[in-house]
Amino acid sequence: MRYPMLFVLTCLAVLSLTACAPSSASNAPATFNAVPLKGDPRVTLNTATDKLLIDITSPTGIGSTRIEKTSGEWPPKIVMRLHLKGLESFKFRYADTVIDVNVSSHGDQTVTETYQQGGQTGTLSAGNPYWIAVTRGPDYFDLEAPANFFKSRESKFTIEWIDFYR
Repeated sequence: MRYPMLFVLTCLAVLSLTACAPSSASNAPATFNAVPLKGDPRVTLNTATDKLLIDITSPTGIGSTRIEKTSGEWPPKIVMRLHLKGLESFKFRYADTVIDVNVSSHGDQTVTETYQQGGQTGTLSAGNPYWIAVTRGPDYFDLEAPANFFKSRESKFTIEWIDFYR
């Protein structure tokens, strides 16, 4: 009877040591890189525990940039803030998907969105996993990355924009 009890105690000791051992997984924060592709945008990346804010000033009103995750995981929310007077066109590209957002320059500033993926095209409405939520601020537009981007597990995306009032 002595050996089975010793075996049980040894197993419990090994399990408790394993549970208390430091994790080999990194707790380092994610890192990101912005690469301007067109125009002369000034891009800053601000991270918080639950959000990546990509703040873009585009003096010419036309430009593009690629955002890459260089380590870690995307936060649950990505907001692209464009300091523009109007938003004639905004394109969000990842993998084989392109989402095009247009905000009407007059009236109620209606937002229309379309997508292209794998040869398919369609229109979007709020609640669709490809929908990009748009919020208008006093001198900017905030656009949230669509839910489907996070499911894609892509490590980069490209955005393009055109201001109505260039």
